Amino acid sequence: MLTPGDIRQELIRQLDAGAIKSKDVANALKLPSSRVAEMRAEKRRVQPEEMRPLAALLGMGDDVQGEVTPQSLDDIASEHGFAFLEELDLALGMGATFLDGRAEVLGLVPFKADWLRGLHDGPLDRLKVVRGKGDSMQPTIHDGDVVIVDTAHRRIDDQDRIWAVAYGDLGMIRRVRVTPRGTWMLMPDNEVVRPDEVGDGEVAVIGRVVWIGRRY
Repeated sequence: MLTPGDIRQELIRQLDAGAIKSKDVANALKLPSSRVAEMRAEKRRVQPEEMRPLAALLGMGDDVQGEVTPQSLDDIASEHGFAFLEELDLALGMGATFLDGRAEVLGLVPFKADWLRGLHDGPLDRLKVVRGKGDSMQPTIHDGDVVIVDTAHRRIDDQDRIWAVAYGDLGMIRRVRVTPRGTWMLMPDNEVVRPDEVGDGEVAVIGRVVWIGRRY
């Protein structure tokens, strides 16, 4: 029975001998040539799903080691006690940068699931990661800080907490205070930046900021 190591050794032997070309391997596996070069340099393993097509290309038959179904990210996270949070490009700027109408997912950020449950007692997929931009929330939030937003919490029910909000076409992170007049004060922590007083219907709440982290 052929193993990934057997197939890689034969692949390297035939490439070195000129029996096959890198472009033949790339075409068979639907990979860029750079990946083939990594296999040839023994910097990349033969993946389970690549064993059968490679064995056929190399004339090694089809008695390959049983293919393994790759684990999903959810399976990996569950096995190791992690949860992956979506990092969103909400343009949530502390300087009120432009907010697109629809958030773009930039990637997934791993956190310990038990730790996240200490921040949020609902489904963890309602927690999102964004990055701070600008200086209007300094010293609390700095440019580049990692911010976790609880998007399940969208009702302003606690004065002076920090919220991610959309005001018109602008996205921002601010402390929010509801005035006796029924308006909202969107307050920066940076004393040199003026707060905004807006009507209740002018602001959409994205979620409550539940954690801020930065590198030192």
